[in-house]
Amino acid sequence: MTTTADLAARLRAMPDDDLERLVVARRLPAAVLAESGPQHAADFFDLAEALRTDDAVDAALEHLPRAALLALRDGSSDADALAPAVALGLADDSGAVDDAAAARLAAHPELGDLRPGGTPPARPAAPDEQAADQDRARATGAERAFTTMTVLAELLRAVEAGEVRELVKGGIGTPLARTLGERVGADPDVVPDRLGLLERCGFADPGEGRWAVTSDGRSWLVSAWADRWVDLAGRWWRSLDPAVHDVLRTAGDDLRDLVAVGRWAFPAGARWLDAVLLDVVGTAEVLGLAVDGTVTPTGRAVLDGDVAAAAGDLPPTVDGVYLQHDLTVIAPGPLSPADDDALRTVADLEAPGLAARYRVSEDSVRRALRAGTTRDDLLALLERLSATDVPQPLRYLVDQVASRDGGLVVDVAPDGRGAVVHGTPDQLDLVGVDAELRQLTWERVDLTTLTAPHPPHVVHAALEEQRYPAVLTAAARPVTQDAPPGRRRGSGRTSEQAAHALVERLRLTTERGDAEPEQEWLGRQIDLAVRGKTPIRLTVRMPDGSERPMSIVPTSLAAGRVRGRDTAVDVERTLPLSLVVAVESEA
Repeated sequence: MTTTADLAARLRAMPDDDLERLVVARRLPAAVLAESGPQHAADFFDLAEALRTDDAVDAALEHLPRAALLALRDGSSDADALAPAVALGLADDSGAVDDAAAARLAAHPELGDLRPGGTPPARPAAPDEQAADQDRARATGAERAFTTMTVLAELLRAVEAGEVRELVKGGIGTPLARTLGERVGADPDVVPDRLGLLERCGFADPGEGRWAVTSDGRSWLVSAWADRWVDLAGRWWRSLDPAVHDVLRTAGDDLRDLVAVGRWAFPAGARWLDAVLLDVVGTAEVLGLAVDGTVTPTGRAVLDGDVAAAAGDLPPTVDGVYLQHDLTVIAPGPLSPADDDALRTVADLEAPGLAARYRVSEDSVRRALRAGTTRDDLLALLERLSATDVPQPLRYLVDQVASRDGGLVVDVAPDGRGAVVHGTPDQLDLVGVDAELRQLTWERVDLTTLTAPHPPHVVHAALEEQRYPAVLTAAARPVTQDAPPGRRRGSGRTSEQAAHALVERLRLTTERGDAEPEQEWLGRQIDLAVRGKTPIRLTVRMPDGSERPMSIVPTSLAAGRVRGRDTAVDVERTLPLSLVVAVESEA
């Protein structure tokens, strides 16, 4: 058996990296990891006590596999079986079980009924038609994957447009879920789950209330469909808890009745594992990796990173779209994500899906021009994507908007100071001699470029006020904060960061003091024995310099002296703490 003092000593001797991993794995309450407060861990003894509370030990037992629980319960010396328990601080390297862990094991009768060996529970047999119809399962899985990726991509674009904000209490509101559901073509009830999947995969970040697209998310938006599927599935798989991976390895490709497998593999983990496994099965179905509770061959290949297998099942992309005279754009099949992204610069998506519908409007053309795209660039894009000639009404719309909105492009100067205005020589001639704009102190660099020592948005506002067709590039727009503050997320630290800060603080606490820091450590060990009324063995330095062991049951520690009953001769002794050189538990 090991006690709090033994655990504190073991924690103190651990390398920092190992100690941080243990703290993260034990999932301690935030109050313990905090830098202040009544529950915060001020030293290694506080940390050891926090790790040995009933709730903390129960939580650790819940994450132990069957073999580790049996080894703990039976006092086995099997190092491999005990390794997970040792990693969680429930036993030491020699196999000695912490007495708090032994007590909690005894408090759960169902763990006492566990039998060594055995196999997972029998699984229900798959229907014959399901086992035979692999092609149907693969087609269904690919269809689900395509639908899910379409929804996720549209949600990412909504995030990028700044349309997704969380409530102060957390989560998105029902009205926003309904709006997003209509935009992406999904049930509003699944929108929060899909946003959670984006966060889990690292494609979106909720921040402090306003969601934002990460760099990985932007890359995913323009990746090919097969790459999207493999990347999405891989990120989801890697985000799963190691215990879930163990259960899935045991289950193989059969995800039916996965909860029963989880309860067999982790007998104490039903409280947290059941719901997680049900969510895993649902997500695997949504991602097209499994159909009717069975992982498909393509699903297994996708998890293994096989892009070719994913591409073989997904619907093929089309090379062109149909530009209509009514300014709609019809895609007869899925566009490649790169072409879809390019088309969205000049058109708005009206109906997502396998055969998506877009619409070009005056606003969408103006948006493209104001983003810095020229008239010729827009027409070249439409000609490249169109399976037929560009209709005359569409050409007319682009020419009309470009002629009155976008003739002058205002950008930030190359050195970041001032503004640069690009336009035709005739336009810049008019601007340069306009008396109302004289205060901008223009400088003509060449026939098509003017510069001014003022911020780009100021120059743009002055040109618009004088009715010039000027647009401001995206890079030149000032950053504005026009939205109400979102909710704040606690300390904003990850569990790894909190563990690192705790370990640093504990090391500093141990090393502080003008005198001998070891005396403080020995004093805490004795104080712990006083509170637990447990016998300890002291090594005492005698006046002649020799050292003598002494077994006592300490009763108090005050004023630099320890008092207790000497168990060898049954007398009360009082010793100066400064003479104590070592403390060992005899519990």
